[in-house]
Amino acid sequence: MTEEQPAPKKRTDPTSQLARGELVHAEVKPLDLSGIPTVIVGIVLWAVAFVVLLFFRSTLERDGLEWWIWAAAAGFGLGWIGLWYCTRRWNKIKAGEPVRD
Repeated sequence: MTEEQPAPKKRTDPTSQLARGELVHAEVKPLDLSGIPTVIVGIVLWAVAFVVLLFFRSTLERDGLEWWIWAAAAGFGLGWIGLWYCTRRWNKIKAGEPVRD
């Protein structure tokens, strides 16, 4: 007599389900490729940080942390450079020109 062997367990991990066609990819909208909104938010946050740190300038000077103010100022300034770069890059993408990053 031959004994029937139990059927192998069906794997339930996502990779196996994907391979069997049981998982369906959801339609996902692409992310914003320009980066401009993200840079603008960063500029605003650095500006807010700068203003807030100015209120605590005496405390920062006493503790030797006055460089925090200059770090916020640098972030604000570099944000403008980033905005210029992202805007220029996005305009090239829209015009169909090659973009070298």
